Amino acid sequence: MYIFAVSGLSKTGKTTVVEAMVRSYSTKGFSTATIKNSACKDLAVENPGTDTSRHRKAGAAATILRSPDITAIVQKKQLSLEELLIGIDYDIVILEGFGSLDIPKIVTAASFIDADTKYTPNTFAFSGKLAASAASYRSLPVINCFADAERLAELALGMAWRDPSMIAWRSGGLY
Repeated sequence: MYIFAVSGLSKTGKTTVVEAMVRSYSTKGFSTATIKNSACKDLAVENPGTDTSRHRKAGAAATILRSPDITAIVQKKQLSLEELLIGIDYDIVILEGFGSLDIPKIVTAASFIDADTKYTPNTFAFSGKLAASAASYRSLPVINCFADAERLAELALGMAWRDPSMIAWRSGGLY
């Protein structure tokens, strides 16, 4: 399993970069999972009145929806990053967000100031809105995910960590 992160401030292109990379990996036959970290509370992941919503309202600690084309698991607690990584089996896992986690990452930014906000020693590239105005920063490439998604995807595989337990250890319980 290859694991890396895409981090950046809000509205700098994180999701766009993740989408481009998932498309690139999918066309090459890789199974890719994404894990989005959000600080928002009370996110709605199921429609009110559905059976699973009614189960959770009745007190179920977890509900699992299984159908011919999708399985969704909703738990009434935040799982740690370690629990999430141990529970999945995909070729590539892209973590979106996780800004404080110092693992191999692409930082999306709109400016050099934004880039410095999320930069860590394990940053291996920059992307997002910054790619419209720069080709490199801090001696690292700034890659436009629209024009060069393949290059960004290949670079990420070369820099990704392969050991989920190492990433869980690096999170130090923060995630």
